[in-house]
Amino acid sequence: MPDEVVPEAPIPEPVPIAPPEPASEPIQPEVVAPPPPEPPTAQIPVNEPIAPTPEPLPQATKSVVAPILNYARDLAVKARAVIQGRKRKKLDKILEFVSTKGSVTNDQVEKLLHVSDATATRYLTQLEKEGKLKQEGKTGKSVSYSKI
Repeated sequence: MPDEVVPEAPIPEPVPIAPPEPASEPIQPEVVAPPPPEPPTAQIPVNEPIAPTPEPLPQATKSVVAPILNYARDLAVKARAVIQGRKRKKLDKILEFVSTKGSVTNDQVEKLLHVSDATATRYLTQLEKEGKLKQEGKTGKSVSYSKI
């Protein structure tokens, strides 16, 4: 039995596969919702009459805004007075310096009061307009101010 041949198993025949059958339900188109209505505009159509405006209701005679405005105005006046007082002290300091030295330059005022070049120029110009100082020279380092 050593030389026995085992017969091979028969190969089965392939079974044909049928294509899938179409669905029996009919295909329905997608239902699209209508677009939302446009928001109303502020314009009034031409053919509609304009409604009359109602008369305003009578308001209380006392106003809350008036006391607040008065307070703000008073506060601003006080602040302005304080600032003007400080400025006047600085101008007086310049006049004291001029009376001791005889004349003053813009640079000296800057160092004396610890202010900027533009502020020193404003102070000297104001004193000149008030008639307390006289400018000597036109521009540059040659400009000095002396007491009248």
